[in-house]
Order: sequence, then structure tokens, then C-alpha cells
Amino acid sequence: MYKFFTALLLLVVLFSSTPAVTPRRLLIRPIKSNSSIANIPVWVNTNSGIYHCPRTRWWGRTKVGVFMKQRQAQARGYRPAYGSACTQPVPGLAVTR
Repeated sequence: MYKFFTALLLLVVLFSSTPAVTPRRLLIRPIKSNSSIANIPVWVNTNSGIYHCPRTRWWGRTKVGVFMKQRQAQARGYRPAYGSACTQPVPGLAVTR
């Protein structure tokens, strides 16, 4: 009986610890607010919580969404499409808010 409870306790300890895999959204580093990359305008799909970079397929084309700066989108908890933040500023493109 002692071995049974020892084994059960060991299983509880092993499987109740924190997961070894970090969730993907925690791997996205916030952008410094003073960089030009932080000011890239993005299209946020407010239904899915994903933002799209300029010159990508869904930029400005989803049914529900709003334009904002990349840093604002990240601060509000939106995730970048395809898992990577926008890195190429587009000349002449700006969000006024």
C-alpha cells in the first residue's frame, strides 16, 4: 500500500508542474516605442485578435478590423499574423491616431 501511495504522489508531482513548452504568444517580444518599426501601421482583425502587416494578403481586407500602430496593437494584446512582427516600414504610410 505504501508503494502505491508513493507512486501516486510522484505522478501528481510530475504532472502538476508548469508546462515545459512556452505558449507561442509569450515568445513575441514587445517592440521598443522609439523605433520606426513600432510605428508601422497594421490592420487588426478584431474578431481573431491578429494584426496584419502592410503588403500582406489580409491587410485591410478582413470584415471587421481597425488600423493602428504596431506598438499599440501589441500593447492591447493582439498577435502578429504568421507569428512574426512587421519589420519593413512602408514610406508614406501612417496612422494618425
